Amino acid sequence: MWLMSDEEPAPQRSPRRRAALPELAWPVGAVAERLGVSASTLRSWDRRHGIGPTSRTDGRHRRYSESDIRRVMLMARLTAHGIPAQAAALALDEMDDDAVAQRLQGSVTGSGPLRNDAETVPPSVAPADSTEGPTRPTRPTRAQPATSAAGSTSPGVRMIDSIVSTATALDGQGLSTLYRQSLRQHSVAEAWSEIFVPALSRIGELWADGGVGIEVEHLASELLQSELRGVSRAQRLRVVGPPVVLANADNELHHLPLLALEAGLAGQSVATLFLGPRLPTESLIDALVQTRPRVLFLWASLARRHREPLWDGLQTVDWPLAVVIGGPGWPEHVDHRNPHVTLSRVADFASAVRVLVAANGADATDAAVSDRSGPEGS
Repeated sequence: MWLMSDEEPAPQRSPRRRAALPELAWPVGAVAERLGVSASTLRSWDRRHGIGPTSRTDGRHRRYSESDIRRVMLMARLTAHGIPAQAAALALDEMDDDAVAQRLQGSVTGSGPLRNDAETVPPSVAPADSTEGPTRPTRPTRAQPATSAAGSTSPGVRMIDSIVSTATALDGQGLSTLYRQSLRQHSVAEAWSEIFVPALSRIGELWADGGVGIEVEHLASELLQSELRGVSRAQRLRVVGPPVVLANADNELHHLPLLALEAGLAGQSVATLFLGPRLPTESLIDALVQTRPRVLFLWASLARRHREPLWDGLQTVDWPLAVVIGGPGWPEHVDHRNPHVTLSRVADFASAVRVLVAANGADATDAAVSDRSGPEGS
C-alpha cells in the first residue's frame, strides 16, 4: 500500500463533466456489480470526492454515463494499488475523458508491472486479472484482527493491529511510538513491507468502507512521513558519496514510498537527493544536468506511456547514468535511445535498496579506477 496525505478539500466537479443524459446510463447498483466495487464505496467517492454520476433521469435519479464509469474504473485501479482516494481523485480531476481512457489503456498494456510481488502491490489490495476492475479485497477488520497462517497472531500482525487501532483513536503520540518501535526492531525494508504497507492498506480500506474518517488516514500517513524523515536525518552524518536522485514521474502525487526508500538508503550510508512530488519533467532534467548524478530512481503509481517527454528529455544526458524505475505505473517496455543511460526495473522495496546501493557503489569504483588509470596511461 502506498499512501500519501496531501490534505486538500474534496475537488468539485468541473463544468466539462456536467453532461446531458446519454442513451445508456447506469444506476449505482449496476455499476457496483460491473466493476466489483461496493455501492457504499461508490457513494463515498461521489460524496467526498466528486467521482460519481453526472447525469439525471427525468425523475431526477442520478445515473452513471460510460464516461463516468471509466473514471470510477480508474479510481478503483489507483486505490487498489494503494493510492489514497483523495490523491487519486485529485489526479482524475485534472484529466479529461481522453486522458482517462489513455490511463486505462496504459494499465492494460502495462499489466505486467501492475502485478508485482507483495512489496510492490500487497496481496490484500492486488487487483484481479480481469480488466473490468478489482474485486473487493478480503481483509481483517478492527473487530477481527488478522492472524498468521498457523492461526496464531504473530508479532508483526499484532503491530499492524496496534497501528490501525491507535490511528483510529487519533492517538498521534501513541502512533508515532509504534512507528519508532517498528523501525528500531526491523530494518526499514522489513518495517515498510511487513508492517507499514499492510497497516496503511487496512486504514485506507476502512476509510473507503466508511468505517473511519479521512482524518485517520491523513494522521497515519503524515506521522509515518515524519518518522521516516527522522530516520534519514539521524543517518545524515554517515552518508557518503554522490547522492542517488529520488524523483516521481511527471504529475505523480504519491511520494511516501520515496521517503521510505530515502530512509532505507540512509541506513546503507547512501546519500540521496529527494526532489518531492509532482516535479515537472523539465525541472527534473534541469536538476540532473546540474547535479550529474550516477543513479536516478523514478517512481510511478499512475500508468505511464511507452513514449513520453521524460525519455526524450534524457537525451540531454551526456554522462553515464543508471536509471532505476519502480512502482506499478511503468509499462512493460520503455523506449529510450540514449547510450549513456542504462535502464533497470525493480519489483519491490528490498530489491530497490539493493540495486541502488550496488549501482552507486559500482559506478563509484569504476570512476575511481578511471581516475587512477588516466595519468598512468598518458
